[in-house]
Amino acid sequence: MSTEALAPEERDVAQAADVAQAAMESFHSIEDVPLTLCAELDRRKIRFRELLELGVGSVVAFPRPSGENVDLYAEDILIATGEILIVDSTLAVRISDIRDRKGAGAHGDGNADTPK
Repeated sequence: MSTEALAPEERDVAQAADVAQAAMESFHSIEDVPLTLCAELDRRKIRFRELLELGVGSVVAFPRPSGENVDLYAEDILIATGEILIVDSTLAVRISDIRDRKGAGAHGDGNADTPK
């Protein structure tokens, strides 16, 4: 149906729908771009001396309490948090919280949260 035969309000809605459809089609072209997904347990700074002392069987403690969610990054951008699971003898992460897509940091401070 031609948009010329529609009332002005209907024409605006039809044009907006066309723009939305075109935008969605442009995303289809990037759907198959590979991304690196990383689940991060925690971070800790150590001295070089401590690094040199590590060996097979060493245990490295981290400040994050056990049972707390891990951070999930896509190309170094924090996108979600989740819990670690074992599925068919492999590690997995069940998403429990997805980061606000508006660009605010995980703490709502507006800073990008990226691994350091």
